[in-house]
This record gives sequence, structure tokens and C-alpha cells, in this order.
Amino acid sequence: MSATDSHWVHDLDPFIFTISELPLHHLKSWPGWVAAAAFLVIFVALPHLWQKRAEAQGQPTRLPATIKAGGIFVAIITALFFGLQMANVEWGLRWYSTMYLIGFVQMYLWCRHWINKRSIMLTPYLLDSLIAYLILGMILGARIAFVFIYNFDAYKDRPLDMLKVWEGGLSFHGGIVGVVLALFLFCRKFGIPFFHLADKIVLTVPLGIASGRIGNFMNGELYGRIIQSDVPWAVIFPNGGPQPRHPSQIYQSLGEGWLLLATLWFLASRKLPQGIVAASFIFFYALYRFPMEYFREADEQLKYYFNNTTTMGQILSVITMIAALVVMFLARRNVITGSQAWQKEVDDFLDRRSSIEASLLK
Repeated sequence: MSATDSHWVHDLDPFIFTISELPLHHLKSWPGWVAAAAFLVIFVALPHLWQKRAEAQGQPTRLPATIKAGGIFVAIITALFFGLQMANVEWGLRWYSTMYLIGFVQMYLWCRHWINKRSIMLTPYLLDSLIAYLILGMILGARIAFVFIYNFDAYKDRPLDMLKVWEGGLSFHGGIVGVVLALFLFCRKFGIPFFHLADKIVLTVPLGIASGRIGNFMNGELYGRIIQSDVPWAVIFPNGGPQPRHPSQIYQSLGEGWLLLATLWFLASRKLPQGIVAASFIFFYALYRFPMEYFREADEQLKYYFNNTTTMGQILSVITMIAALVVMFLARRNVITGSQAWQKEVDDFLDRRSSIEASLLK
């Protein structure tokens, strides 16, 4: 970010890095090969021997196993990037996609924490499948909603362009629907109460939203409306013309991300019927987003509705708030989260699932 006499000018690079910028050409020289070999010995071979020795002596193996796994991961990624660079493939890691990756990583870590505490109907085996379900559901739902609700005219004559997700164009409301459907199918397949799992998963989502909006800001996209008054936080975005605008991405990160996170964790600390926290996520996300739309520039292809007063985001927010209230009403008689009856259901599921997974590994 650079500053003029009265405004900030957005000049941030949307890419964290590009393949061509990485100093991987050194790997073609003999010092590079020596460095690569030394890395594999120190972070893969030696931890492997350490792990085997610890197993033989009945000692903890988590530390050497973690170092070895990290070394293998770094080696694979480096080899992949080196191959892309040698093939002159121009690719870069964007801030926006990275932020969502961070969101899924922290979701995975929280779920592993709950698994260790036996407070969620999941096992490490099921968790891997769940993450795959949710990623696929989010991408499909967000893309389908963006294409058919926000920008159908741009795709009706070029239907194959609908598949070009890497070019951008996702709807969060559509993503919610996709995730809900994916979670429902997952729970139905593995015999898990839908509201039980939803109550846990939604606690991890606001951090992903907060990070994603920061990614929007770094990319200089989804910027705010023109600011008429002279305020010190106004930003001139390259694609938004010369006028200073609201950094609405930051507003949304604070409201739809951090404020929503605090709201949900407060509710989760109460003893509420199963499903109330999940419905509250939908309700409060929509509630916090509605006023943010007054600061965000409306989508170019849609503009405003109802005499130029309402955006599509606000319309969808009202619909989702009503849906959330219906869910809260239906969930009011569910088992109380954290009660003895609730914990018994969790323990019975985990014991039964452990037996199933043990039989699959034989």
C-alpha cells in the first residue's frame, strides 16, 4: 500500500508468489543437488531411522514422524514447483485461495482436537472424508450460484467457461448451500446426526471467512462504494477508478468473520439444543452481512433492486435468515449439547465406529 496526500492507493500483488519468481533454478547446479540431498538426509532419512528406533524401544514416535512427514511434503512441493518452472508453466499462488486453504486447515485441526476429546462423532479416518466432501460441496455450490444467480448472461453462450473456477467467481450463499448438502450426504452415509456435526463445523467457518475477506482485499477485488467524505481509511483500488472507496473487505472480515466467530463461540458455551448453533451461524452471518452491503460496491451485472435500494446479497441474506429461524424452531426439542444423553450418543457412536474401522484394517 502506498499513500497520496489524502488517500491510500492499493498496489498490492494478488499473488503470494509465482512459479517464475521462485529461486529453484539453483537446483540445476551441483551445489543445488548437494543441498537437496542434505535436506532429504536431515529431514527424511534421519527422522525415519529415529522413528524406527523409537518404535523398537517403545518410546514416543510423534516428533520424528512429524518431522519426516513435513520433510516429505516440502520435498514433493519443491519437486512439483521445479517441474512447473522447467516446463515454463506460469502459475501463482493467490492470497484469496491461500486464505481459504488456511480456513480448511484450521477446521481440520479443530476437528482433530475434538476427536481427541471424544466430543464429536468423528474419527481421523472419517475426518479425511469429511474435508473432501466439504471442499467439493463448497466449490460446486458457490460456483453454481455465481453462474446462475449472479452472472448467467456471461455464461449462457459459453457454457464450458462455467468450469473455469480458477478465473474466480464464487457465491458465499451458494457455498453455504453446497456445504449443507455435502454435510447432509456425509452424515447420511456414515450414520451421524446432521445437527451434531453441523454445530461443530460452523464454529470453524468464521475464521475462514475472515481470512478470505482479507484475501479479497489483497487481491483488490470486491471493493467498496465510493466514499463521499474525506476519511483517512479510504482506498483507491486500481479496478475501481480514481475515486476513493470503502475498504469493505476489511469491514466484512471484522463483521462476518471475527464478530461472527465471537457470537458462535459464546452460544456454543451455553447448553443449547443440538442444531441451534448451526442455525445461528446462518442467521448471524446474514444479519452481519446485510449492513455491510451498504458499503460494498454492487455486482456490476446485477446492480440494485427495489428502486435501487437493495443488493442481491441483501436479498439472499433475508432469505437465509428466515430459513435459519425455521431451523431453530425445528431444533428446539433436540438433545441438549453437552448433556449426559448427548455424550452417551457420542461415546456409543465412537465405540461402534472404532470396531468398524478395526475390521476394515484386517
